[in-house]
Amino acid sequence: MKRAFLLTALLTAAPTAWAQTAPGAVAPSSVAQAVKKTIAIGGDLTQWDGLAQYRVIQSNGVPSVPVKNSGYYSLAWDDQNLYVLGVFEQPGDTVRAKLATDAAEWWNDDVMELFIRTQPYAKAPADLHFAINPAGTRFKAYTATTDYKSAGRIEAGRWVLELALPLNTATFPAAKAGDVWALKVGREHQKAAEFPLWPVGGDFNSPNNYGYLAFTDKPADPAALAQSISTALGQSPAGAPIASRLSDIGSYSVYYGKKAADVAKLTNYDLAIVQPSTVTAAQLKTLHDNGTRVIAYVTVGELEKNSPYAGRIQPGWVLGENKNWGSKYIDASQPGWQAIVKEQTDALLARGFDGFFLDTLDTADLYPQAGPGLVKIVENLRAAHPDAVIVQNRGFALLNATAPSIDAVMYENFSSMYDFGKKTYGPVSGDPSFVQALGKRGLVVLTMDYATATQTDVITRDYERARSLGFIPFVSTINLDELLEINP
Repeated sequence: MKRAFLLTALLTAAPTAWAQTAPGAVAPSSVAQAVKKTIAIGGDLTQWDGLAQYRVIQSNGVPSVPVKNSGYYSLAWDDQNLYVLGVFEQPGDTVRAKLATDAAEWWNDDVMELFIRTQPYAKAPADLHFAINPAGTRFKAYTATTDYKSAGRIEAGRWVLELALPLNTATFPAAKAGDVWALKVGREHQKAAEFPLWPVGGDFNSPNNYGYLAFTDKPADPAALAQSISTALGQSPAGAPIASRLSDIGSYSVYYGKKAADVAKLTNYDLAIVQPSTVTAAQLKTLHDNGTRVIAYVTVGELEKNSPYAGRIQPGWVLGENKNWGSKYIDASQPGWQAIVKEQTDALLARGFDGFFLDTLDTADLYPQAGPGLVKIVENLRAAHPDAVIVQNRGFALLNATAPSIDAVMYENFSSMYDFGKKTYGPVSGDPSFVQALGKRGLVVLTMDYATATQTDVITRDYERARSLGFIPFVSTINLDELLEINP
């Protein structure tokens, strides 16, 4: 319950729409076609005549709105390459294209970004990311490879970028007509502060807001392609229904204090998330007798300050420090750490808790090497405890992999948050696409927002925004040691 601030800058401006219109249903507007045709990049743009132009004109803000500077991309392919054309309106004297290929913060240039998944129907498909500026510079940092061709030019009122991404390589498989990949295309215009995406419906970094790329011999009916992709998606791990043990709940609470009067109020909720020390055995029995399921906090990606397990942590397990909470980021791939988590969770079930609230999975956002270990911890917990309730806090980068093993995901800081630097509470607009598609498949989505008891307008917005999307809301103060009784 600590880590949502890490991606706040990425999450506070994102659209509310989502490319899928219903569980397993793909909108025709979210399907792009690469038609078989050889392109000589850097040549005459008439080569692209007759190919569909997909507009990149809708912002990634909340709500998503049209940008002032238009743009589009087109696609073609042959046995050797996938070809991409980007044409983006922008006054030539405002174009930023000065950074070198090894620039660490390449997003300070104007950029075209591509996100591609060559196995879109896998449970947790791998992402391939590419970033190129208007001069054709292919950036190395945070991208899959620079082993492809690019040609860029800046004109008076626009910039034009062409790419040839080689197929049948270590990066991309060979392609044939009928193949489908997942695709997301973004454009950055720094001067105008415009960052539109195709398809409409999420932040640049959201793992669940992709459209689809269909390889065709000749232009096909978009609706027919969308129906075909929808069918395949529904039959795949990426679209399979998720069975949640919390599908029947309508309310939940989080309380880490120890006031007996507040613990007693937890009977008003279908689910209560607590610290293991919050409730006594007698209180836990009372909650159970009143139908409240109670799950206990477990940190799986960090070692808490003053943890009783500190003496068992080897120096090589520590990845860094979370200065906001005084905790240490841990390499969850370490068998010793996994054993500590197992020891804790076994003990919690033995005490009578109904399951676990798993926090700090987004350690993987800062330290990707921790990701596989965190996924393994979640999968091991489900295998060992098939009837336990498991709720994951954020960890969006891992969520596609962990979703089949959990019952709910908590979206902390969805509509309001606490600023640790300023020590103030305030509204934000988290991007629902991080969780919305999984919610449509059956995963329960909880929202956890922060406000003071006097911020009734903020609290009301938090509840209304969550409920409008089918999420289950809760609002409290940052220390989670009081129950705000003004919840709408």
